[in-house]
Amino acid sequence: MDLSELLAVLDDECSRVVVALRALPEEDFTRSTRCPAWDVKGLVGHLWRDVDRLATCLDLEPASEPTCDGASYFRAYDPVADAPSIAEQSLEVADRYDGGAAAVAAFDEHRRACIAAVRPLAAERLVRTRIATMRLDEFVKTRVLELAVHGLDLADALACAPWISLGGETVTVAILEELLAGPLPSSIARDPVGFIDRGTGRRALSDADRAALGALADRFPLLG
Repeated sequence: MDLSELLAVLDDECSRVVVALRALPEEDFTRSTRCPAWDVKGLVGHLWRDVDRLATCLDLEPASEPTCDGASYFRAYDPVADAPSIAEQSLEVADRYDGGAAAVAAFDEHRRACIAAVRPLAAERLVRTRIATMRLDEFVKTRVLELAVHGLDLADALACAPWISLGGETVTVAILEELLAGPLPSSIARDPVGFIDRGTGRRALSDADRAALGALADRFPLLG
């Protein structure tokens, strides 16, 4: 996908979150999610930060060469070292708003502004993130994965069908396959959402999965 296509996918994933959450009763925003640090409202705060970094990365001076791509970006993430501060900062965002509906409205407005800020730029433009220097289009891929995976978390918390788009599925699966660095068995490839859940540690591998993956099973979860 080129940059404009990736931004369209990201915009679609954001829109699906907004549509799913904007009419929720306030009590549903206190539901627990598969991300222990966050309830539904807290996870909306995290998504606000995910798109916010599209804009803030433009203000940082990048190195002269990219140091990672959309997949290797996630290899640099250390859940033990990084997760506590990410969780706290996301809750700080969520706490700015009196209720879940207000947080969703703020996310909707902010994602439009952040996506608009990068839309006119070149795909090969280098940006500096908190982890590395990378091409803009590769960084957008990481934002798509974040929105797609956490969209699945929200759907799970609300006990509703996943709303992930085909584009979001495609980008996320491609990153996970690159992290796997080996052949994906057809039995797992047939179920992209199941692969995403397994690849991100949200669902354990079954005995059948392990048999199909062989030695590759030891690489799961592919990102934390």
